[in-house]
Amino acid sequence: MKRDSHSSSDFEQDLVNGLEKDPVWELLRESRSARPSPNFADNVVRAARLAGQEKPWWSRIWIPAAIGTSLAGAAALVAVVLTLQSHPGTGAGNEKMVKVNAPDASLAALQDDFENEVLLEASDHLAKYDDAELVSMIGF
Repeated sequence: MKRDSHSSSDFEQDLVNGLEKDPVWELLRESRSARPSPNFADNVVRAARLAGQEKPWWSRIWIPAAIGTSLAGAAALVAVVLTLQSHPGTGAGNEKMVKVNAPDASLAALQDDFENEVLLEASDHLAKYDDAELVSMIGF
C-alpha cells in the first residue's frame, strides 16, 4: 500500500498559503479598521428604546378577527330583530290562538296554606322572633 506523500503539516501550510492569497483577504488587509465610539452601547440601547417594540404576530391577527366577529354578531342580531318585527302576525294561517281564562277559584286557600307554613316554621324557631313579629304572624 502506498502512503500519501503529503504530511498533515504540508496540507496545513498549503491551506494557509491558499487563504493568504485569497482576494477577499487582500481587500480586508487594505481596509481601515473601525473603532466604535465610547458611547456606542448607549446609542444602540437608546435607538432600540425609541424604536419601540413591534406588536406580536398574534395580536395583528386577533384584533381584526375580534372586530370582524363583533360586526358579524351585530349584523346577525339586527337581522333577527328585523325579521321578527317585519311580519309579526303572519304565520302558517292554520294556527289559532287559545285563550286561557284565569282560574275562578279565589286565592284564599293558597293564602291560608302560606300562613300555616309560616307559623309552623316560626314555631320551630321561636327564639329568633320577638313578640311583635309573632303577633303580626298570627294576625291579632
